[in-house]
Amino acid sequence: MLEKRSRMQVLAADAPSGSGELLIMNDLPVYKRGRNKIQEAIEEAEQKKRKNKIKNRISAAKSRARSQEHTRFLEEKVEQLRNENALLKKLLSLEAEAAERLPEKRQRLKLKS
Repeated sequence: MLEKRSRMQVLAADAPSGSGELLIMNDLPVYKRGRNKIQEAIEEAEQKKRKNKIKNRISAAKSRARSQEHTRFLEEKVEQLRNENALLKKLLSLEAEAAERLPEKRQRLKLKS
């Protein structure tokens, strides 16, 4: 009368509740009546799993693409900031050299006057 399924497949329509929904449970009895309904429900569940796997793969690919794009953006920003930092260091060293020469210029101006 009852048959056990080791896979996660039970149709509630054949169970006493009669709801017609697919229950996902381990090792629950499956009633022998309504085999076609059970098989259809199992196929629907497997199709849904395949569909979800495909959606998950697409989602993961999109996530990886977003991550790579973000990494590229950050790498470009780092390069830009390094260039800006080098320019500022160069300007600072030029300013420091000019500041060092200033007393010499003042001294020369005093001597000329």
